[in-house]
Amino acid sequence: MFYVNLILLPVVGAFIGWITNLLAIKLLFRPYKPYRIWRWTLQGVLPRRRYELARCAGEVIEREVLSVDDILQRLREREVPERAASLLREAVRQAVLKRVPGWVPAGVKKTLAEALSDLVGDYLPLLVTALVDSFGEAMKKEVSLGQLVEEKLNAFPLEDLERIIFTVARKEIKHIEVMGAVLGGLIGGLQALFLLLLRLTGSTGF
Repeated sequence: MFYVNLILLPVVGAFIGWITNLLAIKLLFRPYKPYRIWRWTLQGVLPRRRYELARCAGEVIEREVLSVDDILQRLREREVPERAASLLREAVRQAVLKRVPGWVPAGVKKTLAEALSDLVGDYLPLLVTALVDSFGEAMKKEVSLGQLVEEKLNAFPLEDLERIIFTVARKEIKHIEVMGAVLGGLIGGLQALFLLLLRLTGSTGF
């Protein structure tokens, strides 16, 4: 019986370590709603703290990752106005070719379309930059990226968030469960070794 107990110690330890980590992972999300159990309230960590976490995430993203100033700066960069000018130039050219009456000679129609599209294309980059500068301060006062992120996170269903996290981090979660079993088995094995040494030295009657 003694040796059976020695074998059971690491087995039971591995099971306890595995089930402990499994429950810890599940309790991140479950249960979604609070359940009152005598004096304690049982609810998943993320559901209980979701509003606080969403607010902190929004603040960090706006402060450290992306701000209104970053967006305005990106809009001021050369590629954005030039890309907008290119798209609008082509749109104006096509609109002129389609809307000018058919009795207008094709050469005149084409010349007019090219002239108008070039005019728009030449001035649009300056117009975009001017608009960004004009409305930049208003955007800073009225637009809060942190608040937008917070609202989106609060509106996102917890079930979908749980599914996404467990899908993306499936391997990592499995590793956590396995490590719990390994550590539990290791502790149980050390306990068994300690008892065996005590038995061999005659220090216990187990």
